[in-house]
Amino acid sequence: MNPQLQFLIALQETDAEIADWEKGLAAIPVQIESAKSGLAAKRKKLDEAEARIKELQNRRRQLEQEVKAENDHMSKAKSKLPSVKTNKEYTALLAEVDAIKQKVTGLEDQELELMEALESKDKELPGFKAEYQEEEKKFNQYKSQKEAEKSRIEKDLEEARRKREEIVRSTDPKLAQRYDKVLKQRGDHAVVQLVGHICQGCFQQILPQLVIEIKSGEKVFECIHCNRFLYWVPEPVTETAAPK
Repeated sequence: MNPQLQFLIALQETDAEIADWEKGLAAIPVQIESAKSGLAAKRKKLDEAEARIKELQNRRRQLEQEVKAENDHMSKAKSKLPSVKTNKEYTALLAEVDAIKQKVTGLEDQELELMEALESKDKELPGFKAEYQEEEKKFNQYKSQKEAEKSRIEKDLEEARRKREEIVRSTDPKLAQRYDKVLKQRGDHAVVQLVGHICQGCFQQILPQLVIEIKSGEKVFECIHCNRFLYWVPEPVTETAAPK
């Protein structure tokens, strides 16, 4: 095979390697961000539980203040009972005291319900914290693994790029430029195998005379249809078993 064609094949293999490393490198931030979504979900669950507890605590304090205010109101109303002069005033004052008592009872019932809800949420909170901490631990481990993987890929990518530079220095400049142009145009391969009379890039038939010249390996040829460089690999010779 023509040495320059061998360089082009090596260049293509190295470019494929570089593309794989670059793809892997680009995927790592996405993978970390995806893993972070699980942690964010646990954090949201914990935050919502803590917010609900705070809301219940605030409401409980508010009810306590309302109960105190109504009890103060009731004490003032009761203090007026000895000084009333008519049955009508006395009855009205008793009705007011009774209404306040009912209101206080209602507020205390609400307070009891809140205390029960608060107790239930307080019991749930440690579980939510444990879930978040476990998810955070898993995420940090995963992130560390991915960062280590990133470092390895960056080293491999740097090595592959150095290797490419070496190959390019050994390749005819015009061929190297032509290779880059074809690769950019085709997007997949710039160098493909000739199998029989068929280009494996565009699967079009190559003229017999050109096939002969390609097989000779003396020069570098391109497919007349897709402009990819063509190379030929001789079929392995199979030994025929000697007759017994």
